[in-house]
Amino acid sequence: MTMDFHVFVFLMALASLTAASAPDCQELVKPYMPEDLKLVTGKWVYTMGVGDPIPYHHALGSLKSSWIELSPTSSSQIVALRWGDHCFQRCVFGEVNATVSGLATTFRKNLSDHKGHLLPTCPDCLLWTDSFRNGDFVGRNILLYTRTGKIDPNDVELFKKQAECLNFSERFHSYDNKTEMCPDSKDTEQQ
Repeated sequence: MTMDFHVFVFLMALASLTAASAPDCQELVKPYMPEDLKLVTGKWVYTMGVGDPIPYHHALGSLKSSWIELSPTSSSQIVALRWGDHCFQRCVFGEVNATVSGLATTFRKNLSDHKGHLLPTCPDCLLWTDSFRNGDFVGRNILLYTRTGKIDPNDVELFKKQAECLNFSERFHSYDNKTEMCPDSKDTEQQ
């Protein structure tokens, strides 16, 4: 009886340690803004994402490759957002100014008004989630970017857990690492 009790106590202690070390949803989806904006500025390559509702997710599937670049401006509350998306057999480029207010960022892209924030993620990763409105159409997404376009399988599992915490479906879309990135005119101008 004493041995069973000690085993029971040991197993309960082990279970509580395991539960304490596993991050909960509240921690995984808590918006943040880094003190040093250099951590998020620069070029990022789309790695994977999911959209909601289903028609938007299907549109995300047309994205064969994508990059974004975040650059500071003279205003501490404005960030320049540029992108190059390879979709529908062509490259689509754009640039907007995004307004940062506290933890939220707002901008207008492709006739949609976006409001979102960054979530904690792996080193050299950028995790963005937002909601958007285009007329009467409302949707949301969660998009994971890395500096290289490649990601560690453990970080994929973290992303999937965060998407689950936000009640996204498990219909993940990912960059196939085969489709070339759209050329960045800024890079060719500097050569």
